Amino acid sequence: MTDAPDASRGPGPSGSAPSGGPRASDDDRNRFVELLERHFAEGRLTDDEFSERMDRALRARSLEELYALVADLPDLLAFDIPRSSPRRRAWRFWR
Repeated sequence: MTDAPDASRGPGPSGSAPSGGPRASDDDRNRFVELLERHFAEGRLTDDEFSERMDRALRARSLEELYALVADLPDLLAFDIPRSSPRRRAWRFWR
């Protein structure tokens, strides 16, 4: 029996296989922290949910872990649709 590292294991410090999916960067974690903060501010998360998800976001090692944190929350882009300028006139068919 040899002490050679198992090729199926990831390079993680504990020798365990890495979480699924591509690894998350600091920028990725920061984006998801901002998303969670916004959902919390808009009342979609309780204090306990927010705290737990923030801890998990900061410890996340993969993008899969980060996406799982917001899977049950609506996409914020749907709420950020820019409104038309008040000076802009609607196009009319009868012109």
